[in-house]
Amino acid sequence: ALFESGAILIYLASKTGRFIPADTAGRYETLQWIMFQMGGIGPMFGQLGFFHTFAGKEYEDKRPRDRYVAESKRLLGVLDQRLQGRDWVMGDEYTIADIAILPWVRNLVGFYGAGDLVEFSQFKNVARVLEAFVARPAVVKGLTIPAA
Repeated sequence: ALFESGAILIYLASKTGRFIPADTAGRYETLQWIMFQMGGIGPMFGQLGFFHTFAGKEYEDKRPRDRYVAESKRLLGVLDQRLQGRDWVMGDEYTIADIAILPWVRNLVGFYGAGDLVEFSQFKNVARVLEAFVARPAVVKGLTIPAA
């Protein structure tokens, strides 16, 4: 049995030979971005979502929420810089890094409704790549499962 989404993505990419570069340098650079999502984007966006959308919004003390807003903006800035002049996180090639990162970005601005809070409109490269991501046929199909 295998758990944790990053480990599952790495396993599937290795097993199928898809969505991860074959060369050693490209492979480890992709894994680096998987770790960026696992250690940064997932936890920070998730905490921001809690404090903005769920029970945390009732807390009088806004410092926890503001801390996650600031860190989420920093992470979006790192990602935006990485995507400058690139189609995907790894350049021309769509990889497990995109599969790990972009759903969190989508949920941050969509499900959690925190786009204005993190000033998402300033992250033009992230917005551009997110738009391309949600237009991919497999993503479109996946977003309809289960059917509403």
